[in-house]
Amino acid sequence: MKTKRLGPTVAGSWYPAEPEELTRQLDDYLRTVDGATDAPETPVVALIAPHAGYVYSGTVAGAGFRYLRGCSFARVVLLGPSHHAAFQGAALPSASLYVTPLGEVPIDTAAVARLADLPGMTVNDRPFQPEHCLEMEIPFLQHTLVPGWRLLPVLIGGASGPEGCSLVSDALLPLVGPDTLLVVSSDFTHFGPRFDFTPFRHDVPEKIRELDMGAVDRILAFDRVGFQRYVDRTGATICGRRAIDVLLGVLPGNLETSLVAYDTSGSITGDWVHSVSYASLSFQSRPD
Repeated sequence: MKTKRLGPTVAGSWYPAEPEELTRQLDDYLRTVDGATDAPETPVVALIAPHAGYVYSGTVAGAGFRYLRGCSFARVVLLGPSHHAAFQGAALPSASLYVTPLGEVPIDTAAVARLADLPGMTVNDRPFQPEHCLEMEIPFLQHTLVPGWRLLPVLIGGASGPEGCSLVSDALLPLVGPDTLLVVSSDFTHFGPRFDFTPFRHDVPEKIRELDMGAVDRILAFDRVGFQRYVDRTGATICGRRAIDVLLGVLPGNLETSLVAYDTSGSITGDWVHSVSYASLSFQSRPD
């Protein structure tokens, strides 16, 4: 029986397809960057990281993933938004391997089987086939974590409301523990006519940051309802808002939190007609 595989979809365009070049870039992104917070003294439980092309979001992503260097987990639950398929709840893959230029990552097929029949969960390969958001995080995980972990890829449908997200959180909760890392793949505000989101015309860089920080503050405070209401009220175009909602439904509220790094494509390119925001947020256990 042929082994089913996922990815890669955007290797060679969004990031290097050549392993040596990809490794070199990852090393550059994982170095300490100006403005990034120091690595925590306690274990990382979860991370939110961006998923744009590495030339745009790689530095911000690397600032978060460097917290994971040398860490060991049995499982990584990787959540992200489905950009190409509209559905409710969460999709899981039937594949047993995820492939990137750095090699194959085994998928936690036992966890998929355990989750498949639970409310809000379904096995459906179709949303994974064109999707980039999970793929952009996996080379960072391959390059930082001690080998031996299994991947649980989870795509959240954009049609999922708060109740649907709660079903996914409830399904994932029994999997969470010290051997499991949670990673959410999400960019933040998508500004400009291309994204049909131009709520302001003046002081654009400052207002984009203000909009993003309103969301970040609620996430870091574990204010799940407040985050939902803030995004609904402001219309903030956070592509992974549903995945973040699921994460906040899984995490305990007694963790240390920090905004590790933040940037925008506008500040990188100088083009503020359109801009996408990138943030790395870390959640780690409190000192004993």
